[in-house]
Amino acid sequence: MNLEQVAIIGVEPISVSIALKLKEISAGKGKGAAIHITGYDADTKAADLARAYGAFDKVERQPGPACHNADLVIISVPLSAMRDTFAAIAAHLQPGSLVTDTARLKAPVMRWAGELLPDNVFFVGGHPVINPAVIGAEPLDSGRGGAQLEKADAALLKDALYCLTPAENTPAQVIDFFSALALALGAHPYFIDTVEHDGLQVGSEELPDLLAVALLRATVETPGWQEMRKFASYSFATATASAASPEREARERHTAILLNREHIVKRLNILVHELILLRDMLAQGETGALEKMFAAASEGRAHWIADRVQGMWGREGYVGMEQVPSAGSQLRQLFFGEALSRRRR
Repeated sequence: MNLEQVAIIGVEPISVSIALKLKEISAGKGKGAAIHITGYDADTKAADLARAYGAFDKVERQPGPACHNADLVIISVPLSAMRDTFAAIAAHLQPGSLVTDTARLKAPVMRWAGELLPDNVFFVGGHPVINPAVIGAEPLDSGRGGAQLEKADAALLKDALYCLTPAENTPAQVIDFFSALALALGAHPYFIDTVEHDGLQVGSEELPDLLAVALLRATVETPGWQEMRKFASYSFATATASAASPEREARERHTAILLNREHIVKRLNILVHELILLRDMLAQGETGALEKMFAAASEGRAHWIADRVQGMWGREGYVGMEQVPSAGSQLRQLFFGEALSRRRR
């Protein structure tokens, strides 16, 4: 496919990093291969700043016009705005264009895309998971606005796990293209079922948020809190930190919890079982069993931390690479090739 026009809908570190990497690649291919990137964000200052960073050639004030003549559209807006964004751009997408997103949940996004996007475009869900060895111990803040764009970098997706969720009827050449795109960005394409993807999200994202809420309700909303608060330490602050998110980020977390509630209920049942088990051990004074449980939990966390420091993931190698379709020729033709454009015609 001849990738000439790209639209980025939504400004945040990952989407701007993708734009910067595409610019870097096209610059290395010579003047005739330049990719033109149009950006849009509801926060016009953030969009203008991304343009000043060199990520965008042009900024539009509405999402629809930003997609005009775009070969590839990357949507990176909050989950709460995703459905409305699909509706806003649908009439502006050219036939045969490729569309993807960067949201952390895939089932609702795939459903909305199927409902709202025209049948003559190809949508493949995307979720780049940044390699922890690249970003270090501090998490990549998912917040938006100018301050967060300082974290954007053409190398941000180096060795990232790029989850891709194509619909069942997606043509092979479209899957090849997104495999090649992920590789061109420095990431590792990982094809995964939407249900499995969203189920895996629960333990690492939504469940910690709900634990923070439960812990706060069991402490700050009880009669003894006025005295208890004098003893609350750093561990308490750390365990409840997710409940202190800025309003916009908190709203996004709440949206994700509601959209993924079926998986969350299953995981909560497992958590409730473990809490009851701990309660009964304590009530019965089973010291040995408690010590073994604490030791096993500590060992499991230590292994995870060690793997996290190494990246995705030390002993296992790069997850899911056996599932990646052959993309070598597509990678070579990503910016100049005619194979996909011929198939689309």
